[in-house]
Amino acid sequence: MGKVAILGSGNAGCTYSAYLGKRGHEVHLWDSERFKDNLDPIAERGGMDIIAGGNMAEHKSEEEGFGKIAMVTTDIQKAIEGVEVIMVVVPGFGIAPIAKQIAPYLKSNQIVMLNPGQVLGSLEFLETLRKCGNNEDVTICEGASNIFACRRVGPTKVRISAIKNEMELASIPSDRIEHCISKLNEFYPDRFVAMPNILYTGLNYNNLIVHPAGALLNMGRIEFTKGDYDFYWEGLTPGVCRNIEAVDEERLAVAEKFGCKLPTFIEINHAYYGHPERKTIYDFFSVSEVHGGEGPSAPQNLQHRYISEDIPFALVAVSALGSAVGVETPTIDALITVASKANQEEYRVTGRSLKNLRLDGLNREGIINRIETGK
Repeated sequence: MGKVAILGSGNAGCTYSAYLGKRGHEVHLWDSERFKDNLDPIAERGGMDIIAGGNMAEHKSEEEGFGKIAMVTTDIQKAIEGVEVIMVVVPGFGIAPIAKQIAPYLKSNQIVMLNPGQVLGSLEFLETLRKCGNNEDVTICEGASNIFACRRVGPTKVRISAIKNEMELASIPSDRIEHCISKLNEFYPDRFVAMPNILYTGLNYNNLIVHPAGALLNMGRIEFTKGDYDFYWEGLTPGVCRNIEAVDEERLAVAEKFGCKLPTFIEINHAYYGHPERKTIYDFFSVSEVHGGEGPSAPQNLQHRYISEDIPFALVAVSALGSAVGVETPTIDALITVASKANQEEYRVTGRSLKNLRLDGLNREGIINRIETGK
């Protein structure tokens, strides 16, 4: 069995920890002092229960049970000491802060996996390490999404609604991807699909396609009901889905300009969850038991991560990449503008810009070279 550090105690971080602990791995779960209240009940119990819902309901006997968590700590040095694989499971706005905290302790033989990296998250993590004086030969990799559709439903309980059939993975440097997959297979056998570079995983990040449009086009309902509706089953109406399709088309146009042949949004969901008979975005989400059907699930306010994460750390980067290679992204740009006005924050300034990643002024080939080498 392997030894792994999980950084982040939210829905996904707790699920990763419980899932791997149930399978006998030595799990170190870390979060900052700010989230100590999340950690205390887990530490007291020594782990978390897993329950199955959605697509997993028919696999209850396999997936449900108790996942032992060997270490629960707010000491990041202690959490990663002697650990070969470190899984960062935080929203986009947490990637740089965690890189700063981990920089003094991260060693050359360690692999950091971002779950996910949103768009260019691995490069931001590496750039932050370098700014903090860490010049170790670290390998950073990122998934295109979280492996699980999941939620923390109690102080020591998580619900898994689905486990994705496959997960795209890319690394910096890009030529270490097979090494990363061989190590990660110890924890998630035969789950990962190698991608040439992090443009493939970032531009395949499915949350950027659905969350911003789905939330912003239901802005009034979110603010009036405080999220008291089913985000997918009720909120993704045909008109909303047509805007999601427009975001998808613009994402694919940017990807194509960089030489990335990527699946459409509906094809991504078919690969992750099955149901190829659901041909359109509306057909898929209006009945998806993975995403809806368990009561109110919408954001309670406009500061929710569907906006505060997926706009600045995903759509802003897609728009900037498009501008760098002459691809217009009018729907994406409109969503950024609307979100910035609604939340009184200029996301084009505070988000993941090309300048912050030392990509500004580079042409297509220069951008690709930097994200593949990290140099």
